[in-house]
Amino acid sequence: MTDHDHSYKRLFSHPEMIRDLLIGFVREPWIAELDFTTLEKYPGEFIDDRLQQRRNRC
Repeated sequence: MTDHDHSYKRLFSHPEMIRDLLIGFVREPWIAELDFTTLEKYPGEFIDDRLQQRRNRC
């Protein structure tokens, strides 16, 4: 995995960021129907603050 992949994983691990990106860039009517309060992190791989890849032990 390249370094920019780690940055993207870290960025997209924040539900608020996903909401803001969708609202800001998708100009389709169905966006208004999304319930962003249901977004949640899915356990698995994640990127720490130093952009190092980690895996949950779940």
